[in-house]
This record gives sequence, structure tokens and C-alpha cells, in this order.
Amino acid sequence: MQRQLDDCLALAGRLGWEIAARFDDNDLSAFSGKRRPGFEAMLTAMRNREFGALLVWHTDRLYRSMRDLERLIDIAESNRVQIRTVQGGDLDLSTSAGRMVARILGSVARQESEHTSERRKRANQQKAAAGKWVSANRCFGYTQDGTLLEPEASMVRQAVADALAGKSMRQIAREWNATGMTGSRGHKFTGTNVRRLLINPRYAAINVHNGIEVGQGDWEPIIDVDTHKGLVAFVSDPSRTVCTSFEKKYIGSGLYVCGLCGARMRHTTPGGKQPGGRRYECSEKQCVVRIGEPLDLYVEAIVLEWFSQPKARKRLSARLNGRGGVDVTQLQAKRDALRARMDELARMFTAGDIDGSQLRSGTAEFKAQIAGIDDVLGRMSRKSPAAGMLAADDPVAYWQGCSADICGKIIDDVMTVKVLKGPRGRWFNNRDNPTDAEWERFGKYVDVKPKKVAK
Repeated sequence: MQRQLDDCLALAGRLGWEIAARFDDNDLSAFSGKRRPGFEAMLTAMRNREFGALLVWHTDRLYRSMRDLERLIDIAESNRVQIRTVQGGDLDLSTSAGRMVARILGSVARQESEHTSERRKRANQQKAAAGKWVSANRCFGYTQDGTLLEPEASMVRQAVADALAGKSMRQIAREWNATGMTGSRGHKFTGTNVRRLLINPRYAAINVHNGIEVGQGDWEPIIDVDTHKGLVAFVSDPSRTVCTSFEKKYIGSGLYVCGLCGARMRHTTPGGKQPGGRRYECSEKQCVVRIGEPLDLYVEAIVLEWFSQPKARKRLSARLNGRGGVDVTQLQAKRDALRARMDELARMFTAGDIDGSQLRSGTAEFKAQIAGIDDVLGRMSRKSPAAGMLAADDPVAYWQGCSADICGKIIDDVMTVKVLKGPRGRWFNNRDNPTDAEWERFGKYVDVKPKKVAK
């Protein structure tokens, strides 16, 4: 760009022309079809007769579409603008011969661009088929050449685990923005672009060309294939959007159950943000109402005490890691064998041993079996919200570091909380410092029970 500008300035000096304005569209190809602000500004200035001559480095820097050329011809001819090029001399648009030359040059430039594009696409297709990294834009977590880039790669790895544990994409976006990090193009993160980012197959070293998975890549993955497929299945699950379309601000919202009618309890703030203002009430008949803060504190204490019991942790671990008798290694080996058989079918078709219908039916059958295996492995990769608590060296610290939304998911994973109808009146004389007797009385009307786990 700078060299072309220097050449234009040198030509202007030789011609004795004074520079009135400069227009450029840096990094925008004239062939791309994208709007070119510099070109549009130049046409406007030409139409307003702000200059009488135009210098360009080459005609293919000025136009490559016939539509733009015809607009240029109309305006330049009506305003008698002289056009000179560094590489091609005069461009006389006032005569039919000059316009013919301009159109020929435009057609040649367009053909060159199309041919270059075809070669580039074919080269990228060949590289993708060979498992090589191909990317026009840098992928978050990797350098431009496909090398892992920290701390971005670790952020992606942790975010995938958090998403599988139930953390919302919007919460992940907020946490990433809080670190000061931006996307590979310098933009802030949103729930939508974080979701799109995390399900990128590249993170599992799956090569994609024109939106189609073409095989395994030769770069270092950030997550394994099963985790990737599990995340894709998880975020695509239509039932998930019903219960996680918003992020809970209080742990019991939609979780606590009315002890009279069995309906879920909702969180309300009839007293505003004043102390004692928030509460939980039956969402159906308002048959049970309980002040919110003491109820959350009581349930939290029960949950933390439960996680401190080795026997309870052992039973929960058995449930989370039992995998229902599924042999993961065997499933993965079966999937690899099915893929090998698909490749063998393709070789047999090439050799003429089978016809097209046999190839299609055999491939469809193998793909169906592979999809079934991927579904099982994907579901198994989804992390239980309680798994983080179970693995934490300090469950209390882990709990305190979780959002209310995640804490609610942990409770829902291991406990049922039924709020019973209690007597009218004040529960605590001093809410900031309740006595043991007051807590005991309060607890008589809150039934918190662990969910059944495999022994």
C-alpha cells in the first residue's frame, strides 16, 4: 500500500499536479464485492467536481467489477476528469476506444482474480484433506499457524468444562470480559459468540472445509473428540433451552418444592431490596411462603454438611462415575472399526467390486451406528454440576466461588428441598444472629433430603 502511494506521489510530482485529496481502501479487494468506502467517497468527490484529474497505481486497484466501471465512466465523462495510472498510462474514458480498453482491462483483472481464487480454494481443500491447518482468520486459542496459544487455550478448555457443568454462556462471557481478554478480532465476548466459539470442531482437531468435517487434523487439540461432541449435543438439546434460558440470581428459584401442593417455588421481592424483602412462594397457589435469605442459608448449610460426609461422597462418586456399565474404550474401538469399514467400502467401490447403491446403503448403515456411539459418548462427557464439588480439595471454597445459578444446579443434582407450611409469626428475634433453637424450629418446616444414589 505504501509503495503504491509513493509511486502515485512521484508521478504527480513529474506531472506537476497538486494533491487535492487521497482515497484508499486498504485490505479491501476490488473484486471481493464488499462495499468500498474509499471508492464511494472518490466517486462523490468526482461528481462534486472537487478535483479535475485522478491518479491510480493500476486500473485493477480502481475497479474490477463492470458495474463499478460503468459508474466511473458516467461520472468521469460528464465531469471531464482525466485519469492517469502509474503502471498503464492514460485511461481516456471520453472516447469509445478508451472505454473499450477500460472494459477489457477490467475483464482481464476479474479473470485473474477468479483464477487466483480457484487456485487458493483448491490448495486449501487439498491441505484440509491432508489434515493441515487452514484458516483465513486466527482461531481463539491458536496462533495463525495452528500452534496452541496460552492463556487462550486454557480459557477454552476450562469454559468447555464449565459449560458441560451447567454454567451459562453469558456467565462465561462475563468472566472472560472481566479478565480484559478479547476475541481474536478484538471484540468483547457475548453469550452468542462464546457458544459459537466453544463448539468449533477445530478445538478437537477436527478439520472442517466449507462447513463439512473432512477428517482429523494434525494439530494439537484443546479438548478430545468425545468432549466436543458432548458439548455440541448439550447446547443443541432443545429441552435445555426451557430450563436455562435465563440465569438464576438465587439458588432456590424454580428448585424448592411446595410442601402442600408439590409445585415449584418462585423467588419474589415484594418488599424490594430491604432486609427481609425477598421470599420464596408457591408458584401455583401461594400456599407456602417463606423468607428467602434464611431459607437459602439453611439449605446451603445442609448441602455443605452432606458433602463433608465421606460415605455420601463415595455414593455420589459411584453414581457419577459408574457410566451405567458402558465400556468407553470398547465403544471408541467399535467406532474406529466402523470408520475403517467405511473406508474399505470406498476402496471396493473404486475397484469396481460393489456398485453405487451398495456403497450408499453400506455407508448409511455405518454412519447410523457411528452416530449412535457418538451420542452415548457425548452424553457421558457431560459433567454433573456436583462433580466439581466432589473433586474440590475445599468444597466450601468451591461453593463460595460458584454463582447462585451453579449452586442451584449442584443442589438439584444431589438434593430435594421441600418447604413445609409453618406457623405464622417471626422466625427469628435477631435475624443477623439466630439462636440454635430458632434454627432448629426453622428446620422443622424445611425437608431437605439427598437424592437416591447407587450404592
